[in-house]
Amino acid sequence: MSEKLIRIYKKFHVDEVKEHVLVCGDLSANCSKCSAVGIKTTADKCPECATTFKYVTFRNIKGNMPKIQKLINEKSDLVFIDYDDFKKATGSLKIEELFND
Repeated sequence: MSEKLIRIYKKFHVDEVKEHVLVCGDLSANCSKCSAVGIKTTADKCPECATTFKYVTFRNIKGNMPKIQKLINEKSDLVFIDYDDFKKATGSLKIEELFND
């Protein structure tokens, strides 16, 4: 049987995800919590703030599909999230925080 990636929608607490997400680019990744850069996509924790990565997102899904497939096989405990959804959710969170202050 052939395995393929499909999107699954699930509710998450945005602030929880934001605290533990590894944001991956083409060459390296950064920590969403402290903004540390140059992190390897295979890292379990942020080298700066020691946050454990529970979630991972890629800025460019199509260009990084081989990396994503490899990471899924190596790190099956990570939850992969859509970058655009993550950015929209964190943007909404910033707006809510602005109006609550």
